[in-house]
Amino acid sequence: MPLVLIGVKRGQETEKYGFRINLSMHTHLAVLISLPFLVCALACSMLMTVANAADDPFASETLRAGFYAKSFPDFSVEDVEVSVKLLSEEIGQEVGVKTTVKAYEDIQSMRQDFENGTINFVVTSSILMVSQFDKNLLSDGFRFIRSVESLDKLLVLGQNKPNKDGFNSYRGQRLVLAQSDPTCELYLDLLSLSDFKQSYSNSFKLIKRVKKAHQLILMLFFNQADVTCLYQNAYDIAIEMNPQLKQKITVLSEIKNVPEGMGLFHISTPAAFREIVIAEALKLQNRPRGRQLLELFKGEQTIRAGVNDLSAAMELHAAHQRLLGRQ
Repeated sequence: MPLVLIGVKRGQETEKYGFRINLSMHTHLAVLISLPFLVCALACSMLMTVANAADDPFASETLRAGFYAKSFPDFSVEDVEVSVKLLSEEIGQEVGVKTTVKAYEDIQSMRQDFENGTINFVVTSSILMVSQFDKNLLSDGFRFIRSVESLDKLLVLGQNKPNKDGFNSYRGQRLVLAQSDPTCELYLDLLSLSDFKQSYSNSFKLIKRVKKAHQLILMLFFNQADVTCLYQNAYDIAIEMNPQLKQKITVLSEIKNVPEGMGLFHISTPAAFREIVIAEALKLQNRPRGRQLLELFKGEQTIRAGVNDLSAAMELHAAHQRLLGRQ
């Protein structure tokens, strides 16, 4: 049986299985190790490494996107699913990786799949990102913006009436909201708890839910509602299309730096792979198909996103939780 002799000093002898071996020709040899045993150990170590990689879903360098369907007021579930799928495919084709997209209507299921590696990239509103996901599991990603001027500003709007001055003067008025807008609902609830000591649903007459954000402003303009909430991006688009809207609408409250939504990777996704995907996403506005995808999301450019972009949303959520605790 071949032997590897390690660590016995020159001139020493050692005995193995009754045989005396002269080690005078070897330097600093001390332990006898069977070569077949060493090969077997190395092979087992390699197999364990391969098995561990196979057992780790995050080791797979594929873009597995999941999005929460009720995050974005201007898009139906079908719209978002198609748009996110096209976006993933566009990026995947450019970097040569496999992509999958899954729509969720249950945020808890989405969180569980993100934690266990079924998906490695989540797309949702910033307020749900901070309230439903462990920030320690979130890494970098990207998001779309229309313009720097209207970046991440949330507005509460009211009809411009002579006898109304400020948010607290609109108590009991007609409120209209988008069908799915968790960020606006939380912001309105924060303001209502602060000013009226009760939830927004008990502070206003919630008259209707609409599918598109631009419809909210039109309802104020045509005196079908008194109060609403939306992002400045949607407000700017509506004003561009109908400048006269601005004469009948006033801003009652606003908050900055709360992104409407973004997509972030799981922290366990290989860093090099994350960077490749993000770098490709940042080039979307430079390609015709990429610009078409941006238009679907009502964006003009892609920018890098990260956990730091969630700071204001974290503060908003924490302030809301404190007010709830006082009720």
